[in-house]
Amino acid sequence: MTSRILGSLGRFFITAGIVILLFVAYQLWGTGLQEASAQSDLGSDFDELLDSVDAAPETTTTTTTSTTTAPGPTTTTTTTTIPEAGGTIPVIETALAEKLFREGGEAIARINIPKIRVNKIVVQGVQVEDLRNGPGHYRATVFPGQEGNSGIAGHRTTYGAPFNRIDELVPGDEIRVTTVQGEHLYRVLPAGEAYAPEALGTLGADFSVPEGQEDLGHIIVGPSATWVLGDFGDNRITLTACHPKYSARQRIIVAAELVSEAVSTPDAPASYSTEDKIELPSEDLASEATGEDSADAQVVSAPATDPTDTPPTDGAGSDPTATDEVSLDEGLDGDKDALRPAILWGLLATAVYIFFKELAARWKRWPAIALGIVPVMILMSLSFEKIDRYLPAG
Repeated sequence: MTSRILGSLGRFFITAGIVILLFVAYQLWGTGLQEASAQSDLGSDFDELLDSVDAAPETTTTTTTSTTTAPGPTTTTTTTTIPEAGGTIPVIETALAEKLFREGGEAIARINIPKIRVNKIVVQGVQVEDLRNGPGHYRATVFPGQEGNSGIAGHRTTYGAPFNRIDELVPGDEIRVTTVQGEHLYRVLPAGEAYAPEALGTLGADFSVPEGQEDLGHIIVGPSATWVLGDFGDNRITLTACHPKYSARQRIIVAAELVSEAVSTPDAPASYSTEDKIELPSEDLASEATGEDSADAQVVSAPATDPTDTPPTDGAGSDPTATDEVSLDEGLDGDKDALRPAILWGLLATAVYIFFKELAARWKRWPAIALGIVPVMILMSLSFEKIDRYLPAG
């Protein structure tokens, strides 16, 4: 009896170990294949989007003057005025704005970071589903290339790991972002300059760059330090990812300054939320957030709702009174609703495994294994997908 019990325990632990190894393989490589497929589709979509953007229309002013010389016929003179070279057209067509303000999960930009070999399509939004397809744009921030602070989040170890080597960026490294408004060049800022005390004071953030790390290209903060997405009075892009790798305990932040000319910020279409700007934190919201071991900083209350979640009012966008809490945990802290389906799919996979195991014992071993391996693997992959969705990103 003891021998049979120990044998059963041994087989159980061996099977459990194999399942865990398969899950790790799914996270490291399976999710990468999913992201690569999504990026291929998003790349084609974004290329089509760029091709559909018409060149800025030539603005002309036509003046018609009528004069009469008796007894001769009426003479009409037409004068066409062309804008001076280098002039800009301040009004962006509604069609262009609609191509810029896209729905969650849709392609809005291409980010290229030569130093760490990143060339990815950026999607709109930073929810769990969005970041499984590539880096995501925080809806509560401006678009890349515009005046202000544009925030982009990405994974470090799964789903293509676009920001895996983000810690290797140093001041001066280039970040190029292409949107329907053109290509925008950024250069990474030293941490001491990007988060100087005078800039942080306007945000009410009690943070200081650790001594000796002022020349690094990144800082480490807690997942609720939303002040990093606030307005620092300059034009920048802020990249966020989990830290350390394989953990979601903290966030690594890289700030880069826009060195190309900033583009205008058009009004959002009526179908898009126009109330998703970050509200600057007040001093009474500030909390201690210094050094590498910082676990938290203040949470800034600001709208970040999808327009489909809130009924429009007066045809002018979403309800301005509807607000949600903006957090760097969005899309990186996992989907807690995925636990139940993960367990159910896992139990179903176990039941099917036991069925075919009994079939192999009572019938023919190899034919039973051949019949059972496909459904078991499919059910396991469905369970793995839900487990991965439930766990915090790493």
